[in-house]
Amino acid sequence: MLLKPLGQTLIVVGAAVGIAVGAAIGLGVSLPGIPWLIAVGLVKLTLLGSGVLMGSGAFLVRLSRRHEERDRLSSGTER
Repeated sequence: MLLKPLGQTLIVVGAAVGIAVGAAIGLGVSLPGIPWLIAVGLVKLTLLGSGVLMGSGAFLVRLSRRHEERDRLSSGTER
């Protein structure tokens, strides 16, 4: 099924975005020509987007596991 690999990919991408933003903050990277208040807002939105990516990936992985368990139980085979 496609849900599990897609969910894991979303988790990895979300974590990579979060790490990249954290590294940029730590290194003091700034965008020229953008006021600091807008830059702070962009950072917050990017971190929120990172969290949403990881959360949706976790949801897809959970949905995939639930679907696999339902298929296994309906076929009559158990662990």
